[in-house]
Amino acid sequence: MIPAGCLRIFGVVPGASQQRLAQVIDGFLAKNWSPPRRFAQMTACAFLLTDPGASRIDVAPLAVSASALQRSLASGQGAGPSLLLFEGAMAAVQAFAALDDQALASGLRDPSRLPPGGRLTQVTDISPHTSAPTALASLPATASFAGVYSLDRRGFIGDVLGRTSGGGVHSLVGGAATMPAPDQAAAFDLACLAEGLRMLTTPGHVGVLFFPLSYAGLTDQATGPSYAKLLGAMPADRRNQAAANVYGLPSNVTGRALQWVSATLAGAFAYIDLRITDPDFPVANVKEGAFSSATLVLPDGDAAQRQGVVSRWLTGRAAWRERRLWTALTNLRAPQEIQAAATLQIPFISGPGVSAFAASAFGGRARALLELPA
Repeated sequence: MIPAGCLRIFGVVPGASQQRLAQVIDGFLAKNWSPPRRFAQMTACAFLLTDPGASRIDVAPLAVSASALQRSLASGQGAGPSLLLFEGAMAAVQAFAALDDQALASGLRDPSRLPPGGRLTQVTDISPHTSAPTALASLPATASFAGVYSLDRRGFIGDVLGRTSGGGVHSLVGGAATMPAPDQAAAFDLACLAEGLRMLTTPGHVGVLFFPLSYAGLTDQATGPSYAKLLGAMPADRRNQAAANVYGLPSNVTGRALQWVSATLAGAFAYIDLRITDPDFPVANVKEGAFSSATLVLPDGDAAQRQGVVSRWLTGRAAWRERRLWTALTNLRAPQEIQAAATLQIPFISGPGVSAFAASAFGGRARALLELPA
């Protein structure tokens, strides 16, 4: 099957000339989406992209000049609109192109409202001149919170930190649509670390804060020192309110690498969680006592696929328990998935079906199971 995607320009100034928009985007694609790739206009701000020579849409040709396109579409204030790429089956791509701006903004806040069977990413500029993290100013400017719910306590024990601006959210709990782009992961992490550090040093915060920490960012020589500086500033007397969400782990990560991660983070965090996308993750490489929990991130597929991934993961649940690890599920979307987690006695859950992405923390709030999402 030839991969298809919809390049969507989101956040264009109301009243902008549709003819000019089409001309600018057409020129951008003619330059950056060269044959054998193909493109065709679907709406004033949406273009169909295909690439018969690839297994999926590669954003690199577009990302090289993304900032230039944003500037050319800007109104004179700010950096210009966002470039969004939605990949999937043709029916899903067409449905995404047909969304109005209000529906798209709603989908960015809650990815479950986007057409099923697709994957949404933000196209951001690629700089070949540096491996340092993307400037923090280009990332969402304010804190976002997604609740972590305890099925035993019937309430929220804390929050996963994220970032948001306007209708866009970057968070670990909303599936692919809300994950930070790989080139922005370190900057995203560092912004969350700085915000969480401010919150923990301010009296009165309730619940545990879960900090996103990219494995690639932690281990990269260019960004590692920035992590170390902020980790060293974490308040020791609030350590029991700090948890690390380590994401982006390689499927073949070694036991030695995991031990290094544990040793690096143990001084700053009372809890260290491994966020895994592979239900067959090599649990044998996890040393007993090195981590607190393992969270399986459900894929952005249909209900049967998601259920199958959970079933595969649970076949190795005894091995996780032998290493004294709690188990958790994230990216839960439907009430049936939440009820299944309760039946399976999964201690902790999160995702769009559990809580919204909010400007204030959920930690410490009681909530009945049937009243989710909060």
